[in-house]
Amino acid sequence: MQTEISPTPVGLTRDAGWQLGVSRTVAAPASDVWRRLLGEWLPQWLGVESVPQMVGAPVRDGARIRGRVVGCHVGRRVRLRWTPVTLDHETVFQVTLQEAATGTTIGIHQERLLGAAERQGLLEHWTSTLDGLVDSIAGESPIRHDLPN
Repeated sequence: MQTEISPTPVGLTRDAGWQLGVSRTVAAPASDVWRRLLGEWLPQWLGVESVPQMVGAPVRDGARIRGRVVGCHVGRRVRLRWTPVTLDHETVFQVTLQEAATGTTIGIHQERLLGAAERQGLLEHWTSTLDGLVDSIAGESPIRHDLPN
């Protein structure tokens, strides 16, 4: 007698619960993307004042602590324990940058999600967020360094 093993649903892990991953490549150098990621995009995306680059530093929304930095490789990756405003529990959120032939690949990974529905909602959110970022960067005029004639 054979026992049928059911496949694990996409996004479900044994150790981290439900997780998701989204990545997009933007036409910009990694150093520029990192600077804007920490200075503009992440604070806006996460609803916090800033995202420090020091392990253990709190991530705040006003007086309220929304998470902590649990890992940072400057210029490459930042990992947080973070409680989104829309959820009542902590997740682990990570953004990575990797140089690509056409610019920089931004990867978002979020884990410790509570179920398939929560995963799907956040997957759609982060996909839309990164698609919007790609479109926004594509629409920016490149900086010209022409010398006057």
